[in-house]
Amino acid sequence: MSARREPPPTLYTPQLGELVRDEKHGLTGHYMGPGYGKRPTVYLRPVGGGCEWETPASEIQPLTGAPELRAVRAPGRAGEATG
Repeated sequence: MSARREPPPTLYTPQLGELVRDEKHGLTGHYMGPGYGKRPTVYLRPVGGGCEWETPASEIQPLTGAPELRAVRAPGRAGEATG
């Protein structure tokens, strides 16, 4: 009798630049792209800029309703319509 195996979990795949949570390191960062190691990893960059770090792809989660997600006005001079 063989043991029933669970399928591997589906990894979350963010959009380039998307703000995500790194559960392993307890940090929030922008998704910069996939890593290049033997195991699936991703590169993240801190909010506000700085050095990227690599973390396991299984440890990133989408952010929903986080304080970091606030509306940003489109560039333009005060009183000018944009778009």
